[in-house]
Amino acid sequence: MNCPSCGAAMEPVGNRRYFRCTHCTSFEFPEEMADGVSPLGEPAGIDCPVCAKPLQTAAVDGEPVSYCERCRGFLAALDSFGRILVKRRALHGHNEQVVEPFNPEELKRRLACPACHKGMDPHAFCGGGNAVVDTCERCNLIWLDAGELAVIERFVPHEHRIEPTIPLAQPRFGTDVPILTLEDLI
Repeated sequence: MNCPSCGAAMEPVGNRRYFRCTHCTSFEFPEEMADGVSPLGEPAGIDCPVCAKPLQTAAVDGEPVSYCERCRGFLAALDSFGRILVKRRALHGHNEQVVEPFNPEELKRRLACPACHKGMDPHAFCGGGNAVVDTCERCNLIWLDAGELAVIERFVPHEHRIEPTIPLAQPRFGTDVPILTLEDLI
């Protein structure tokens, strides 16, 4: 496919179904992305970490995000992203899992966090979904490229839990289980 802007050859982006021009960095989306981003039209006050264009406010399933109209990626707070993912995964069954592996070259990309301007960490999304995401632990933010949410949401984890017989530490999400000390076990 040739770039509609400059005519140079375009290359596919990871295992997604869109293209990026290596010459002028334009994007081409032959089909609509299923990320469910609803742009709200107000400037977000930060720039896109991929194409350095201003992000705008948007929402995904009622959760606030900052969206890039050019590359169609979005930035979200990690807790908002968690709520988005729970809502989106509730719509899918195990038979809809995406099993295409991501391109390991995606792990080499280095983006600057739009908030603190320090490096974001690229890594395979640990919650499944065969996608590489970029996170900034300092700012508690996650960047998803166009199409990555649609890939990640289709990984529906099986209900598999092993309950400890004696809780040894306070659970992460603040239930009322007491913390046991060594003296309690003796």
